[in-house]
Amino acid sequence: MGKSRKTCIAGVCILLAVVAVASFFIGYKVAVDKNKTSWTKEETETFYATITQINDKNFTVKGIEANDINYRGEFVFLLAEETALEWRGTEIEVSDLAVNDMVSITFAGEIQETYPARIMNVVKVQLLGEK
Repeated sequence: MGKSRKTCIAGVCILLAVVAVASFFIGYKVAVDKNKTSWTKEETETFYATITQINDKNFTVKGIEANDINYRGEFVFLLAEETALEWRGTEIEVSDLAVNDMVSITFAGEIQETYPARIMNVVKVQLLGEK
């Protein structure tokens, strides 16, 4: 009885250790995957603007009066590879955007308080209106 009880306790301890290690790796994978996924709607902000200048993938825009007061000024941003460009749900190219186009800018994270304000992480630029 003593030996089988020790064997049972050792088996339970080993099982608990395996579960703990598996839980650690599962939690780690979930955290890594969460960081790789796109931003959720709760973590992003969107405002409307008119494009005032385009220099390759560097854009300068001016927020429209209908925006919250914090998004009415001038902003600059760089289009990254992962930035989505859309018009009516269809993917477009940078060359489809022009000065004076009305766009919505969806971004995540901070805006640098410079002039013009610099948006660091633009998630999506959506062309509004007709092409």
